[in-house]
Amino acid sequence: MKIIRPLLQEIYQDDPWKMLCCCIMLNLCRRTTIDTVRHELFERYPTPQAMINADEKEIADLLEPLGFYNKRAKTLQKMSEGYLKGFTDVIELFGVGKYAKDSWELFQNDNRNIDPTDKVLTEYLRIT
Repeated sequence: MKIIRPLLQEIYQDDPWKMLCCCIMLNLCRRTTIDTVRHELFERYPTPQAMINADEKEIADLLEPLGFYNKRAKTLQKMSEGYLKGFTDVIELFGVGKYAKDSWELFQNDNRNIDPTDKVLTEYLRIT
């Protein structure tokens, strides 16, 4: 399996909120498709507060190439609200599943003691 390096989690390792946004966008979507919208998304909405304050339809319009764009827009806004409120475990945040949790453990907590089901994360652990 060939993985695109660096992973989005590596690119946004120093901005955990953006990393989580990428994990949400990567759900049922290819990295190459994410790359067509992520720069503009983070330019328009550079912070969780900016994402929360944004018009949901404008976010959805930007995310249209990813599919499920209405759901993704709503999820990004709800996750951002929870992110700002604070959390004990990242899995508590709306829209965060196993993939984002594993990514958080690996790239934010430097915890390699995970058992990802995602092929790219599994391969990343193998080669790094």
